[in-house]
Amino acid sequence: MKTCLLHRSIDVLMNKKNTDNRMAWIRNLEKLSEYENDSYFLEYEIATETHIPGIFNYNNGKIVCAGFSYEKDINGLQHYLIRIKIPKHEEPYYNQVANKKGYYFSGGIIGELMSLFSVFFQCRFYLIASYWGELTNQTIKIKKENNFTYINCSKEIHPKIFDDRNRNFAIGLTDFLDSIKKLNVDKHQSYALACYHYARSLKEVGIDSEMLFIRLVSSIETLSESFPLNKKDNPLEGEIFSQLFNECDLSDAQRKQLKQILNVSRERIKIYKSKQRFVKFIEKYSKGYLRGGNWKAKQLKIARKDIPKELSKIYDARSSYLHKGEPMYLSQFMRNPRNWDKDPSLGMIVDNKRFSAKEKLPYSYWFEDIVRFCLLKYLDDK
Repeated sequence: MKTCLLHRSIDVLMNKKNTDNRMAWIRNLEKLSEYENDSYFLEYEIATETHIPGIFNYNNGKIVCAGFSYEKDINGLQHYLIRIKIPKHEEPYYNQVANKKGYYFSGGIIGELMSLFSVFFQCRFYLIASYWGELTNQTIKIKKENNFTYINCSKEIHPKIFDDRNRNFAIGLTDFLDSIKKLNVDKHQSYALACYHYARSLKEVGIDSEMLFIRLVSSIETLSESFPLNKKDNPLEGEIFSQLFNECDLSDAQRKQLKQILNVSRERIKIYKSKQRFVKFIEKYSKGYLRGGNWKAKQLKIARKDIPKELSKIYDARSSYLHKGEPMYLSQFMRNPRNWDKDPSLGMIVDNKRFSAKEKLPYSYWFEDIVRFCLLKYLDDK
């Protein structure tokens, strides 16, 4: 018995597939090549506010998605059905040599796909129910309903995610998933999490605008964590502090005290560099996002040269909210046909607190749109 267990352990260690840290839906497709004739379908009912026509058929029917109803439900949601082919047998059932740098996504394959669909279609998807089993004379199909929070809100507060135009399951989605399969293995975890935070942010529309900003910042931070900074961005980047100390004309006591100060400030330096990476990442991948226009109220539109300033405000407001509990000064919703990036107020007083104009954040739909643009451009770049 011990010999069998030893051989099994060696086989697991030698199996290169166990070190595969790509997204689960990609690994599942490759496993199906071995178990094509011994597989079954999992079905998921999902919904969104928008109507998406067409049929999505990926990899010869291994992933299929299409409309599941002719009209919207009582909440105004349009329903769709996703069918995912799954192999019945898989050895080992789980990775016995997984490590801390391995891949993990809490929602599994359906969670990955719904997050990716949210980025591609720029709308929010909700999991309604799961189905498994076959409907035969001896068996029935099992349904499990999923509880979720949904609040119907005005479509004017975030126009693009409620727009029915320019969406089709049969156009572009296959190419989008194909491009994700080309990502380097070490990029899959961060990109999946970035899409997850983006998808979660959309579900805060009409519920919690501050949490929407928090999720969008997190979406970019997962990708910008390893974004390189140069000497211009950060003069201390790449420097070895011990060498810098040796070159300074300081006494031993002064060097010791300065090191202690820097050790205390290490976390602040880390946060500062995270903010720099966040801003520089969006600066790089937002090229082509803003185009000129003859705006009547130019002071309410964000020019390209002002993007770093707006991003810094967003990052600082997010950090103050999380670490100090301070409220964000958000642009207030106004009915207007001009699609402004921020409201025209020059400050605000609420109760006994005064907010200055320089603290005001843009509309959430401006930030959401530029984050999505960066996610797609990053995928093209990688």
